[in-house]
Amino acid sequence: MKYLIINADDFGYNSEQNEAILDLAQKGLITSTSVLAVGPKAAECEKLNNIDISVGVHLAINSDCQENRWQSLTKAQSLGGKTGLPTKQSDLTFKAKRKDVLAELFAQYEFVSSRVPVDHADNHCGTLYGINGRRFYLDAYSLCEKFSLPYRFPKTDGFLTRQMGREMPKPVLAFQQMIVKKGEEKGVNLLDDLISNPWNIERIGTYENLRDYYINQVKNLKDGVTEMFLHPAKPLSDEKTEWTKRVFEYKLLKSGDLLECAEKTGVQVVSWKIFDII
Repeated sequence: MKYLIINADDFGYNSEQNEAILDLAQKGLITSTSVLAVGPKAAECEKLNNIDISVGVHLAINSDCQENRWQSLTKAQSLGGKTGLPTKQSDLTFKAKRKDVLAELFAQYEFVSSRVPVDHADNHCGTLYGINGRRFYLDAYSLCEKFSLPYRFPKTDGFLTRQMGREMPKPVLAFQQMIVKKGEEKGVNLLDDLISNPWNIERIGTYENLRDYYINQVKNLKDGVTEMFLHPAKPLSDEKTEWTKRVFEYKLLKSGDLLECAEKTGVQVVSWKIFDII
């Protein structure tokens, strides 16, 4: 059976992100969202109450830009202290302390779960996936084990191949399977596959190109539980920038084309609650 979770990431990023996600959630055009607890508009997640949608905690130990850095909830010095969360993976590699990361993840979960029920966890920018050479994935698993949360990490290698645009070398695939095994040892439910468009706006070019990418992914979905995550948002300006990709994704989700394609191809669109059933 093919199951598809349609997730909108980065709730809390800004007003444009929140407004788009709330609109899609209220209209039943997405099945999941995840809240960026360190985002400036994160507290608005209370608006998700009484909407039939899965809500996750979007765990973040980095900031997206150098200016106006997001602040960690714990203010741990190894995570930037008062200057804000680091913007470089290398800062996490050489400065972050595991005990501080674990405390921050728990603080972010508490921030979100105290405002709206949480039923899964995922990660911003892959900082908890081992790509910085650190074992922070174990800390993410500890959180998920504690609160019985499924976690965004794919058990198959399709996501890596699509994101990088090439087949992955054997050591990378072995590392992925090691992370999968660690999660399974802790009893954490993981995704079978994970889909998101990896291209920048220059390569995307047009809305139609973005739409066709996602439609083709739905048509070629494999058996198991797959999450498709997008970052829908309203425009910041009329200028074409990297933010335009988020605007295109909002337009796509509003169109209902993904849901229509899923229905035609026998894909069952579900929320993260599917892990309570299968």
